[in-house]
Amino acid sequence: MPRVSVKDQIEFKGASGVAYRFRIAENGDPKTTISGNFVYVKDAAQPEIVYVGATTNLASGVREKWDEAVKAHGATHIYTRLNIAGAARAQELDDLITALHPVMNTAHA
Repeated sequence: MPRVSVKDQIEFKGASGVAYRFRIAENGDPKTTISGNFVYVKDAAQPEIVYVGATTNLASGVREKWDEAVKAHGATHIYTRLNIAGAARAQELDDLITALHPVMNTAHA
């Protein structure tokens, strides 16, 4: 069976047109306690965001809805984006949700 290439970085555009670049969290562990945004992605070869989140601590907050994302929506990878400023995290979150309509964000809205 051929191996699917997992991208180290992926980029998604928000409704504003701004591109946001995320890095893979190896084994689902971002290995940092810094604040940031994160995405749960289905299909690393053709990435589709199923959830976008923001947290003040990526090490503990990145897995908040992971089990649901895997079981209900087929999520396969977690990608993170460091972002210290709370206002910037919130703006990015809203921008990405507005543009991409991730199934888990729209289902809980």
